[in-house]
Amino acid sequence: MMNMENVFESSRLREEVATSAIAAMIRQESKAGRLISEGEVLRRAADQKLFSTPAPGWREEAGNLLKKVLDENEDLNELAAEDGSKSYYSSRFMTEAYAGILLQKQGDRLRLIAEIVRQNSAAYPRPVPLDLFTQPPFDLTPQEVLNGLEGMSIQDEYEDIKPTITSTSRVFLYSTLHLEPDHASMLAEWLDVGQSNNP
Repeated sequence: MMNMENVFESSRLREEVATSAIAAMIRQESKAGRLISEGEVLRRAADQKLFSTPAPGWREEAGNLLKKVLDENEDLNELAAEDGSKSYYSSRFMTEAYAGILLQKQGDRLRLIAEIVRQNSAAYPRPVPLDLFTQPPFDLTPQEVLNGLEGMSIQDEYEDIKPTITSTSRVFLYSTLHLEPDHASMLAEWLDVGQSNNP
C-alpha cells in the first residue's frame, strides 16, 4: 500500500512533467513563429494525458497548471484578445511586439493596419510602406491590403489614416494624428528613394 509521502511525490512528479510539457509546447510554437491559444494548449495537454483529473473536471487543474507554467518560466507570456481569449508565447523566440501583431492578425485586419500605421507615425515618426503588410508577420495578400484600405476610407474610426505616394509610385500610409501631410510625404520619399541614394 502506498503511503502518503509516495502519493505526494507521485503527484508532484506528475505536475512537473505536465508543466514541462506545456512550457515546451509554447516554446515550440513560438520558435515556429506562432502563438498558441489556451484552447490548443489544453487540447494537446489532454491528448497527452497530462491531467490527473478525468474530463470534464480537469479544467480547474489545467488553469492551475498554466498559471504555474507562467510563474515558473520568465520567458513564457500570456496575451489576452479583446474577446477575452488567451494565447501564449515565449520571449526566447519572439518579441512582445511581434506576438502582439500575431494576436491582432487573428482579429480585425483594419484595426491591425491602422494600429501599426499609428504606432509608426507616433513613435518613430515615419510613414509605413503599404507593401509591408504583405510580408511576415502580417502575410496579408495584396487584395486583402487593398480591401482593408477601401474599408478604412469609409469608416470614421480610420479617418486619420492617409496614403502618400512617392516619386517611384510606392504607396506609404501615415496617421494625421501624428504626422503632417507634407512631413509624411517628405519622410516617405526619403525612406523610398533618398536613403538608397545617400548611403
